[in-house]
Amino acid sequence: MKKSHFLFLSFCLLLIMPCNGEYSIVYHEDDNLIIDDDGFDTNLSFWELPLNYQLITIIAIILALGWKLVALLTAWVKKDPKNENRLNILNFIEDNPGSTVNMIEKDLGLKRGTVRYHVNTLKESGKILLFKNGNYVSLFRNGTDLWDKDHKKTIEPHLQGMTCKKVCSLIYENPGITNTEISDTLGITRSAVASHIRTLEDMGCLVIESSGKFKNYYLDAGHHPDKLPFFEKVA
Repeated sequence: MKKSHFLFLSFCLLLIMPCNGEYSIVYHEDDNLIIDDDGFDTNLSFWELPLNYQLITIIAIILALGWKLVALLTAWVKKDPKNENRLNILNFIEDNPGSTVNMIEKDLGLKRGTVRYHVNTLKESGKILLFKNGNYVSLFRNGTDLWDKDHKKTIEPHLQGMTCKKVCSLIYENPGITNTEISDTLGITRSAVASHIRTLEDMGCLVIESSGKFKNYYLDAGHHPDKLPFFEKVA
């Protein structure tokens, strides 16, 4: 035990002592004093003590118990399994840049809600960065190396499911390509292609021409797949 802790507890014990023993009033010439029938000292219970003594004793007990409670809580936090899970998740993200909640859930054997809770906590504390990538959110350990001039090249290779970029590149290389052709080439569903087409439309880089029941897609002049923002930092 530290010396300061010992002195504090000793002080508390000194304050508590009156309520553990008996409180005596010494007789002398004063009508306000309480004496027994024989004129000798009399004993009082704790609740008959003056109010200030009662308050001092109660406060000392509360402080002593509070000190112990703080020590117990500190020990509990250090052993909190949630902190261990959080550290494991942070280490996983550092070892696997661009990992997703789904990857962490499967690899670490944690529940999805648990992973999301710790990911949000790590994000709020500034320890990780989140990047939205189509339908995915990719996780990165926060570091200045992600924000140099080539941060796009640093992050993008680790992003999961860069299907939107593949769709855009396919349209760039095959002007007039249709939804069905994109679906067959990339091996994804037509509804997935339609979703990525909407994303490219929202970027304002796509030209769509109708040909009967089909639609032909072109990348607008001046746009290139490598220059489009296929991912964004999650605020």
